[in-house]
Amino acid sequence: MRVLSTRRLGRLVESLCEEVSTELPADVVEALSRYRRSEESPTGRNVIDMILENAGEARRLGVPLCQDTGVFTVYLTLGAGTALDGDFAGEASAALARATERGSLRPSVVRDPTGGRENTCDNTPPLLEVSVSRGDETTLGVLAKGGGCEMASRVAMLPPGAGWPGVLDFILEVVERRGAGACPPLVLGVGIGGSFDAAPKLAKRALLAPLDEPNPDPEASRREEELVGAVNRLGIGPGALGGTVTCIGARILEAPCHMATLPVALGVNCHSLRRKVITI
Repeated sequence: MRVLSTRRLGRLVESLCEEVSTELPADVVEALSRYRRSEESPTGRNVIDMILENAGEARRLGVPLCQDTGVFTVYLTLGAGTALDGDFAGEASAALARATERGSLRPSVVRDPTGGRENTCDNTPPLLEVSVSRGDETTLGVLAKGGGCEMASRVAMLPPGAGWPGVLDFILEVVERRGAGACPPLVLGVGIGGSFDAAPKLAKRALLAPLDEPNPDPEASRREEELVGAVNRLGIGPGALGGTVTCIGARILEAPCHMATLPVALGVNCHSLRRKVITI
C-alpha cells in the first residue's frame, strides 16, 4: 500500500496553480505557431503574433497570462493500491489561496451564485476530480478555465441515431453562435457518452490531453481532425476578426452510455489553455 501525504499534494497543487497561470504549455505554443503559418488573414496572423508575444512576456516576468485567471480544477488520479493521508480537499483549497496571493491572481470565484455573489477573495474552493486508475501510476493535474470560454461550453442529450454527424452539427452550431466570445483560436474538449453529468466531465478532462500527441483511438483521432477542419471553415478567425484559424486543436473522450441516449458535451477553451499534469 502506498500512502500519499495530502500536505505534500497541497504543495504540488500550489506550484501547479502558479505555473499554469504564467506559462503557456509548449504544445500550445507549438500549435499556435504552426497554425499561424497557415492563417490566410494578415490581421489573423497579427493576432496570433500578439498571443505568442504575450505568452513570452508572461513567462519572462512571471505574471498571469490573462487578467481572467479563471476557475481552477484539480485532477487527482490514484494508482492501484494508493491511499491518502489527510484532508486533500482542505489542502488543495489552502494551496490555491496561497497561489492566488503569491501570484497576484485575480479573485474570480463567488459564493451564493444566485444571491449576493460575494467574492471568496482567494479563488477558493477549487473544483476537485478524484478518480482511480487501473494502473499503478498516480497523476496530479490542474486546469484553469476563464469565464469567457466557460460561457461558450454546452451539453446536449441527442437521440442515439444522431451519431457522429449529429455530434459534429451540435459542436459547429455552438461554436458558430458562441465561439467569437471565447477568445479564439480555440481548443475544444469533447465528451461523448456516459450520462448527462458524465459527458461534461469527459469534455473538460479531454482538455488535459497534449495537442502534440495523437489520440490512441484512430477513429477518435480522425474525428478530431475532421472537427478542427470544420470549425476552421466557419471563418471566425483569431480574435474573432475573421480568418482561417478558429481552432488549433480538439480532443475527444468517450464512455459507454445507455442505448437510448447520446450524451455529448463541448468544453470550449480559449487560446490560453492553462493546464499541466504531473506523475507523482
